Amino acid sequence: MSLTRAATLAATLGFAACNVCLANADWDWGGDARLGYLANWNEQRTGQRDSSDNFQMRLRLRAASPADRAWQLNTGMAGSFASDQDGFDFYLRRYRPTRTGVNAGDATVDTFNLRYRHVDSGTTLRIGRFATSFTLPIVPGKSLIRNDASNFNIGWTDGVYLQTPLSEGWRLHLVGQLNSRRGTGNTARAPLDFGETRFRSSLFAGVESSQPWGPVTTRMLSLLWIPDALAVDGLGTPKRDDYLGISAKLAATWPVGDTGARLLAAGEVAYAFNTPSRETQLLPGSGSAGGNAWQASLNLYDWQPGHSLGAVLGRVDSGWLVSNDYRENDYLAELRYRWQARPDTVVEVRYRWRREIEKLIDADQRRKNQDAYLRLTYRF
Repeated sequence: MSLTRAATLAATLGFAACNVCLANADWDWGGDARLGYLANWNEQRTGQRDSSDNFQMRLRLRAASPADRAWQLNTGMAGSFASDQDGFDFYLRRYRPTRTGVNAGDATVDTFNLRYRHVDSGTTLRIGRFATSFTLPIVPGKSLIRNDASNFNIGWTDGVYLQTPLSEGWRLHLVGQLNSRRGTGNTARAPLDFGETRFRSSLFAGVESSQPWGPVTTRMLSLLWIPDALAVDGLGTPKRDDYLGISAKLAATWPVGDTGARLLAAGEVAYAFNTPSRETQLLPGSGSAGGNAWQASLNLYDWQPGHSLGAVLGRVDSGWLVSNDYRENDYLAELRYRWQARPDTVVEVRYRWRREIEKLIDADQRRKNQDAYLRLTYRF
């Protein structure tokens, strides 16, 4: 039996046993509902222009055994819906139907894990299905790496997640992920491929500190390793290389006046050491595609109680393939307003502009996109 199948079987049996043991426990129930109106304006690579609009909704339901115990079972279901969806589909599988998300009308189990917490040290261990998110602490809430479920999307990680404190306010994150031959539960853009790899696994390691250091409030350095999964010369060729990337995040905040308002500046840089060829990414010229990525953000929090405004600029080369919030070969600019109407209710307005960095081979021009939304999120 392969290591992947053995781990999956062990986790399944463990969850079943825990479910029986906790059958009479007092469970905590909750979730969130998100509803929004979205509009898109596109200028295609052919020069053709089109537009669309629709209503979208995401509903997530959660149930967990009591959190004050060393062992906790967490479960959850999620569905993503739209006014123009073609149908409804519920499934239980380890991969999403596309490389970047689910389809409108899809519903699935996105949380099913057993958590252990060591009371004295604060170390936690999760085994099973869970969501990870390492976004900058900004109003637009974006990341270049590991943000499984954003906006109206559904995403998950199947594997093991260890968090443990280090010295002087630092914390270690280790995520071991198991992938299907047909894909993953989070973003892995082409030509990342698990169909031919021997391992179908990945490792994420990060060290993070949220302890203030002067005005600096967030520091994080992370590494992602996906062995034997990068089809350097295209998905139709047998050659596979490891995909290795690093990311560094930094955020700092300053008070503005004496009303509670604060200014927050944040940034993230990332680099992929191995990237696909320019030909594979349909770019002119020879050699490897670029592996650089960056984002920078300026935010004004609570300029009126509960009202915040943030802007972010980003650039991602064709070789950075693991961001849920940024497409490869893209510039991005976004402005977002957030109103914390109640402790359980958030209203957001977004405008976003995107444009390809390099024109693809045989394209008449670079693709351009604009979109906007009005979104309400209610947590219960």
